[in-house]
Amino acid sequence: MLQQNQPFSWGWVLASVGIFVITQLVLAYIVGQVLLGARIPHGLQQMVQGFLMLLSYFVGGFLIGVVSPKIRIIEPALGAFASIFLVVIFSFLMPNSYVHFEWLRLLIGGVIAFALAMYGAVLGEKLTKQLP
Repeated sequence: MLQQNQPFSWGWVLASVGIFVITQLVLAYIVGQVLLGARIPHGLQQMVQGFLMLLSYFVGGFLIGVVSPKIRIIEPALGAFASIFLVVIFSFLMPNSYVHFEWLRLLIGGVIAFALAMYGAVLGEKLTKQLP
């Protein structure tokens, strides 16, 4: 596993959650403008939305790897898991939600987001030459 020479930062975990949300909004807006008015099947819409969510965790992790002044690998990964947790936990608050809370869904989604964000952060750190 990667060695980190600096202390863990909860600030970067919280910043990561914000970056993931913003990245999802930006990607959704860009793709939404391209597909606006297009007649595409509902299943394809869901597939594009799922891909954009996955891409946002990778891109968000990459951005954090690039902009962080020190090596940050675990913080964006935990931020990704936390953002998945927030999405799933909000299903408790929605009276007519189409997303029903399941621990397995939280675990699977969290692990996927964690891995994508971690991989993006590693590539971002390698780009800035903070990692060999």
